[in-house]
Amino acid sequence: TNSYRDPIIEFVEALFVKFDFDGAREKLSECEVVLKHDFFVVACLESFVENARLLIFETFCRIHQCISIDMLAEKLAMTPDRAEQWIVDLIRNARLDAKIDSEKRHVVMTKSTLSVYEQVVEKTKGLTMRAQTLSQLISKK
Repeated sequence: TNSYRDPIIEFVEALFVKFDFDGAREKLSECEVVLKHDFFVVACLESFVENARLLIFETFCRIHQCISIDMLAEKLAMTPDRAEQWIVDLIRNARLDAKIDSEKRHVVMTKSTLSVYEQVVEKTKGLTMRAQTLSQLISKK
């Protein structure tokens, strides 16, 4: 068995295996320290932290439909105002299908349903590759 552990692996495990958002936030802080001290990846620090926050946010949003901006800011280790601006930017850049309720300070996720055409495209994306693989296997025999 592989027993190698570091904060980055533990971050992924906390987020995608345990769905432990507080643990993921703590591991993200540890990841920042590790990346700051690694000569080869220090240039990717900002990008890593931004994408890690996005992963935390997307995973959290899959589970919850209505999210308090203050709670979200805490989960993302950001100030509430910075978190709200970050969410606004995500919505503006079409990376998030949601609305912000400014009075209640909530993010309300909107359910997006795929059209029949989009569903067919999604289900058939890998068919060409699978057909080629099968064709190669058959031709070898």
